[in-house]
Amino acid sequence: MGRRIRDYDWAAHPLGIPSGWPQALRTVVGLMLSTQHPALIFWGPDLHCLYNDAFALALGPEKHPAMLGGEARTFWAEVWPLVGKNIEDAASGRQATYSENQKVPIYRHGRLDDVYWTYSYSPIDDDGRVGGVLVLCTETTAQVLHERRRDAEHARQRRLFEQAPGFIIIMRGPDHVVEFVNDAHRIVFNSGDWVGRTIREAFPSIEGQGYFEILDRVHATGETYEANAARVSFRRSPHAPVETRALTFIYAPLYEEDGTIGGVFCEGFDVTVGRHSELRHAALSELADRFRDIEEPDAIAYAAAEILGRTLEVSRAGYGTIDPVAETISIERDWNAPGIGSIAGLLHFRDYGSYIEDLKAGETVVVSDADQDPRTAGTAASLKAISAQAFVNMPVTEQGGVVALLFLNHAAPRRWSSDELALIREFAERTRIAVERRRAEVELRANAERLAFLDVLGRETARATDADAIMAITTHLLGEHLGVSNCAYADMDEDEDGFTIRGDWSAPGSPSIVGHYSLADFGVLAVRNLGAGAPLIVNDNLAELAPEEAATFQGIGIAATICMPLIKDGRLTALMAIHDRVPRKWSPRELAMLREVTERSWAHIERVRAEAELRALNETLEQRVRERTEQLLEAEDALRQSHKMEAVGQLTGGLAHDFNNLLTGIGGSLEMMRMRIAQGRLTDVERYSVAAQGAVQRAAALTHRLLAFSRRQTLDPKATNVDRLVGEMEELIRRTVGPQIDVEVVGTRGLWSTLVDPNQLENALLNLCINARDAMPDGGRLTIATANCALDERSAREQDLPAGDYVSLAVTDTGTGMAPEVIAKAFDPFFTTKPLGEGTGLGLSMIYGFARQSGGQVRIQSDVGQGTTMCLYLPRHDAQAPAESEETADPAPGLAADGEVVLVIDDEPTVRMLVGEVLADAGFSAIEASDGPSGLRVLQSNARIDLLITDVGLPGGLNGRQVADAARAARPGLKILFITGYAENAVIGNGHLDPGMSIVTKPFQMDVLARKIREAIEG
Repeated sequence: MGRRIRDYDWAAHPLGIPSGWPQALRTVVGLMLSTQHPALIFWGPDLHCLYNDAFALALGPEKHPAMLGGEARTFWAEVWPLVGKNIEDAASGRQATYSENQKVPIYRHGRLDDVYWTYSYSPIDDDGRVGGVLVLCTETTAQVLHERRRDAEHARQRRLFEQAPGFIIIMRGPDHVVEFVNDAHRIVFNSGDWVGRTIREAFPSIEGQGYFEILDRVHATGETYEANAARVSFRRSPHAPVETRALTFIYAPLYEEDGTIGGVFCEGFDVTVGRHSELRHAALSELADRFRDIEEPDAIAYAAAEILGRTLEVSRAGYGTIDPVAETISIERDWNAPGIGSIAGLLHFRDYGSYIEDLKAGETVVVSDADQDPRTAGTAASLKAISAQAFVNMPVTEQGGVVALLFLNHAAPRRWSSDELALIREFAERTRIAVERRRAEVELRANAERLAFLDVLGRETARATDADAIMAITTHLLGEHLGVSNCAYADMDEDEDGFTIRGDWSAPGSPSIVGHYSLADFGVLAVRNLGAGAPLIVNDNLAELAPEEAATFQGIGIAATICMPLIKDGRLTALMAIHDRVPRKWSPRELAMLREVTERSWAHIERVRAEAELRALNETLEQRVRERTEQLLEAEDALRQSHKMEAVGQLTGGLAHDFNNLLTGIGGSLEMMRMRIAQGRLTDVERYSVAAQGAVQRAAALTHRLLAFSRRQTLDPKATNVDRLVGEMEELIRRTVGPQIDVEVVGTRGLWSTLVDPNQLENALLNLCINARDAMPDGGRLTIATANCALDERSAREQDLPAGDYVSLAVTDTGTGMAPEVIAKAFDPFFTTKPLGEGTGLGLSMIYGFARQSGGQVRIQSDVGQGTTMCLYLPRHDAQAPAESEETADPAPGLAADGEVVLVIDDEPTVRMLVGEVLADAGFSAIEASDGPSGLRVLQSNARIDLLITDVGLPGGLNGRQVADAARAARPGLKILFITGYAENAVIGNGHLDPGMSIVTKPFQMDVLARKIREAIEG
């Protein structure tokens, strides 16, 4: 720094060149540069900075070397709030400052460091005034942090010592001044006030046992001392009795940083309990051995009390059952030391103090001296009288409640140690477990015997088929099982007093008691209990009943009895009883057994009686069921015949009306044609011909409706664009419904194609529109809408369709609507709401049949007075419908190619004639056959055949489809045209035709037949 100061451009600095500095400044700078101690000078009113190399080492690049000559307030801005006032005080001459290990954070190396300093601020005298401030400083950061870590480590060690399981004490200096004791030490020695006192002052009671001398030697020599189970006698307080404890501990020297011994560390354990461990182990081993050999629960409790009493050398030990409500303890048996009397029996806790409240709370009651304990001071005389001046009551709890008590009594005052209390607690818990286990084992054995007996009883009585046999088996087995003199059953008289013992079992030497008796003779208790449905229990009738009542029992050789009643429909019905000829204390188990057997026996008797009645009923049941079934079948046949005749009547009424009209039109027109031809009036023939032809077309339409209804019409399905079909029919629909109906057509962009017979779909749509028109007699709106519908599993199930894609065609009107009961029957055959003669009821049935035959569905949504929507669902078809430009125009009739031959098979001569005429006019050669076999023979010949025209329904055992299949086998690719008036689906292939096959339905116009022939030939 000397070189830096010399090289600095002081000429431009407020201090000027060094040669012009005040002598005081030059002197101090010289001293500063010559010392190795960090030093800093603040000079002048602006406190310009000068410092040496030692100080520069504490600065970061932010301050060194830029701080040389700089103003202190600027370069030390971050610490100025901490040190500024002290510097200003020194610069003004008011006060010098010295600070040790002061935290003064400074910016260095890019961050604010927590730096600790020991420094002084001293004013520099300049001819009687203060020219600046000399700062002598040392960074003590490392030292401060080291001391803090050391203090923290000491604190951590103290915490660990405090938490240590053994006792710890730290003593300093040759006089062993106590510096620290932990909680374990305070518990053992009551040393809470020892800190700051010498060990001899704090613990004088160990004087004379050599332990002070051992401490002196450890401090003087540094040798560690270890003691193992050393006997130490001491008082926990000046007036407390002397206690002798077994202690294992170590004295270890504590070394200072300079290597000298500064104190002694002691750590150890109170191992007095080890002296009790052998006794405890022996007591628990003996307890386990005794438990294995004892069967009775009460004997287990006594054994535990005896072993514990001997081990702890008390006056008395016992185990009793507590009644917390009555505040009593029942002691079956207790163990007593020689000269101590038993207290077995029932004792009331309140006679001996108020500690019952602690027992109810589940707390152990420990009393060292009844005279001194506030809970027993008032009743100490009572406790002394039963040799219990000191006692321990250890409650046994189950499911949150006190159920038993293990108690120890001592005739004199006694301090109960924690080891003794722990042993008492362990005995109490083991005894409770053993007693409950043995009780459970006894109960389990008894239950196993009960179940085994009931199993035998069940198997034996299962073979019985009447009540007497059941009761005979039951009384025999039960009497032997319980070891009684008699087991009997009786039926009560109507007066509920007299009863007859119908059967009994008697042990050898005991007489039978079968006979008739009066219930009143057996006493008031018998009448009252049995009449109320409760058992009669008598252990000794001579001791418990009046003499005259006991005499009745004695007269039939009975001294003890349990009698179970059967109450049925509010009256005493029967009795079942077990008796013994000598007095007997009946156990709860025997009572429960009789009750269970009685209930089972009576239930078994009821079942046997019910089965007998059921067998009698079953003998006649089959005949009665057969008769009833025949009656129901006859009624159902009559109802079906009635419905059938009603439907047929409705159908025939409508059909007769329609066909009579059609036949009248056809017959009348033909008759008029014959008359006009005979008269030569040929100009009128055309008019009658047109009328007859129209009637024929209407008849054909009627038969087509019948076929559609039955789903037996032959369809000619094609890929169809429903929007286009509706558009082509729109004008026809508008003319049909009339001007009073507003027609709206709503199409769907990108509507899918569907595979359907377009002609049948047109008929269905037209019929739906006509129905809608009829439902709007005053006019309204008719909407025809199409849509694409993707039906998932749930939606398809609601529509009775397979899941998939469908095209919907909906016709909606604003008419009168339909009631629910009309909707339910709308698709039924022959159902119509029109008067008789105005319809066959086949319109909607035809549409329904067509939709189902096409793989779709039709559904109705309607509200009365609001209108109706009829919606057709037709399956989506992947192929696209042909564009309008692709539709072929009807071919003009033309001549056949040279030599083309057509085979015509039809059983109707007139049809063969007409077809032959059409073929001849078209230039074809025709071969005719009247049935399938004859036609097949032609097909199997070598004759040329370019087209087969065949009726579907043919006689001779082969129908038209069978002939066609045989023809295809012999002549692959043969063109086939079916003619049919009634075609079954099975014949035509479920309503669909194979490639190269077409169909024309009867009746047909001749020009239509000619066109179909030309289309079939040209393919």
